[in-house]
Amino acid sequence: MIRGLYSSAMGMRVNQKQSETIGENLNNVRNPGYREEQNLVTSFPSLLLQRISAGNEAENVPIGGMGTGVEANRVAFKLGSGLVSETNQPTDVALVSEGFFVVETMAGERFTRNGHFELDAANRLRTTAGNLVLGENGDIGPLGPDFTIDYDGTIRNNGEIVDRLRIVDIEGTQLQREGKTTLYNTTQIPIPIARDAILMRQGAIEESNVNVNDQMVKMVVAMRAYESSQKVLQIQDQALEKAVNEVGRV
Repeated sequence: MIRGLYSSAMGMRVNQKQSETIGENLNNVRNPGYREEQNLVTSFPSLLLQRISAGNEAENVPIGGMGTGVEANRVAFKLGSGLVSETNQPTDVALVSEGFFVVETMAGERFTRNGHFELDAANRLRTTAGNLVLGENGDIGPLGPDFTIDYDGTIRNNGEIVDRLRIVDIEGTQLQREGKTTLYNTTQIPIPIARDAILMRQGAIEESNVNVNDQMVKMVVAMRAYESSQKVLQIQDQALEKAVNEVGRV
């Protein structure tokens, strides 16, 4: 019975984490390049229950398994593309295909889908947070006012090829979001994406890939699951109270 209290409580804890993740997704629905977060729910090891039969010889009879609860300590990111919005700004780049831009930060290389870039004082391509955007040959620039970016990431300045945006592929379960930013880190070695598999648009940005309707449905499901676990916990608590206060008197 006490084990049931713990199992119910762990279920409530998972539902609470799911609600917090959904709230974070909804808060970032207008954040360019944001990837929808999803909780990975795993179960604790199950126990094999046995009944000890009465008789001259004791015998353990298997009667089935029993779960011991669930947890949600890991997060995965949905990698599907979001809507593309036209900005007509030459420094904005929407990555329509799979993959991530590579940027250089003080902590090393990081990855993002947020293509809202700008030119610094030296006319090098940077993120709005000041991180250098990397091409296949390193940082990109200096660029003139009329530079163009082809659909495959090739950057041209006055018609001459300057570099090509570096685009890599990372699994959603291997991404780690850095704080409240749209930068991601990974322990996996990023895989370069072939040029013919890249599709991007200059003068546009990719919005987050969060679907508000889906998030609202998930929120309702998580809340109802939380309420159900809460009721089960209350029932077990009442039964335990009777076992202690009433059955113990007999």
